[in-house]
Amino acid sequence: MVVLTALVGALIFMVIHEGKDTGFQNDDTKMLYLAEAGVERAMREIRNDYSTTTQTGIAHLRGSDTSASIDVLDPGLISYQEDGSATLKKDTDVAFLKTFDANYTNTRIIKVELGVLASYVSGGLGATLEVSYTTTGVFPQVGNAVLTQALTTTPTYYFADITADRAWSWEAIMSSNFTLRAMRTAGNRNITLDYLFLRVTYGIDTAPEAWSTGSYQVYPITLGAGTVQSVSITAEQGKVHLNTASQALLRYLMVENGTADATANTVATAIVNYRAGNLLDTIEELQQVTGVTSTIYNAIDQDITVCSYISPYAQQPDAARASININTASQAVLRAIFTPITFSSSSDITDLASAIITQRAAAPFTCFYSADALITTDFFDFVRAQSYLSNAEDDSVLGNADASDLVPRSGGNQEDAITTEFSYDTNGFKVESVGRVNSRDLRIKTVLSNQGTRIFTNYTGDTSSVGTRQENFE
Repeated sequence: MVVLTALVGALIFMVIHEGKDTGFQNDDTKMLYLAEAGVERAMREIRNDYSTTTQTGIAHLRGSDTSASIDVLDPGLISYQEDGSATLKKDTDVAFLKTFDANYTNTRIIKVELGVLASYVSGGLGATLEVSYTTTGVFPQVGNAVLTQALTTTPTYYFADITADRAWSWEAIMSSNFTLRAMRTAGNRNITLDYLFLRVTYGIDTAPEAWSTGSYQVYPITLGAGTVQSVSITAEQGKVHLNTASQALLRYLMVENGTADATANTVATAIVNYRAGNLLDTIEELQQVTGVTSTIYNAIDQDITVCSYISPYAQQPDAARASININTASQAVLRAIFTPITFSSSSDITDLASAIITQRAAAPFTCFYSADALITTDFFDFVRAQSYLSNAEDDSVLGNADASDLVPRSGGNQEDAITTEFSYDTNGFKVESVGRVNSRDLRIKTVLSNQGTRIFTNYTGDTSSVGTRQENFE
């Protein structure tokens, strides 16, 4: 009887605990599905933003290479609206322009136009200007629209919409074969060619959008016996990329988040050395680097990524860098970008970072440069309007913020990306979704593309990689 009683007691114990285990397993499954439902909701919001967004930018893509031009007086002047004019004196004079701005190469192209600012010298029979382009490096290219314009004696902007010509891609525009050509086709007067460029309209991502504020959905959502407790979406492009950031940018990001400068300098060097042979797969791997304490990691983990877009087109001084979205970067990231640049006063750094945040709250930045006076949301004019910056300081800021091969303005310094450039869109979104059942939580962390899919550009620049994913019980 004693033995039977013990066996029955043991059996009852096993049944009870197996029932509890089964219940916990059922709860775990429910939490997983609830958290996954939150991820799916985030995916839908990101896809909606990509396909229907009204957030757009318009940029003048300036070219830096005019070396192939034939018998043109001062052809280099056509890269800048503000510098005066190149001159076409006869029908055999040809202006060629290539190697265009690389500041927008991850954006969704909406519209592409040929652009020119030109006039003719008064008298005689006037002049007609023809502007065309090639994606193959050979003129004429069959099927390309051509801008043919009879000029006046007043410098005037002319445009030709070439969006429908082909399926436009940044790969085509950034190709060494992509070239603009301008020449006189009628009349006998000299043409003053002030400015030759490509005008592109594209989608941008900004902090006030619904995906960022969470206004697209109210949480928690009750589903069955549990809830989708919370979902957050953050833009990876507003963070510092661990695998491409300069030592200076890594260093000052840590300093801005409370690490002593000497320690930050040592740890930043250790990160650069570590990734030389071991590119980081996740931000958590940073904790394997010598000197990265839990205090340092926890201070910067919201400002670092390995999932933002790495541009292969960054032109100076090195290629393959991850730009940072000026519209979503935190104040700490902005200050870290500017601190290595020489300023006459440290207060200028604080003032500039604060001014950027104030400006983007009122009207997000849409481009690096536009000669159109009606566009007041370009970073170029914003910086030049900051009265506390000297010409040398604003040249340095603009040079650092620009991924193109042009100097930031006539007479300015060369592009010198001590840290990294600014961009205006997002490649990847980090989604954190929490499913809750019976006061227990399961959190999914994953990275989705800017099109709301699980495919994104990974830490090596591979565009076919599947997004990272982590599941944690809390």
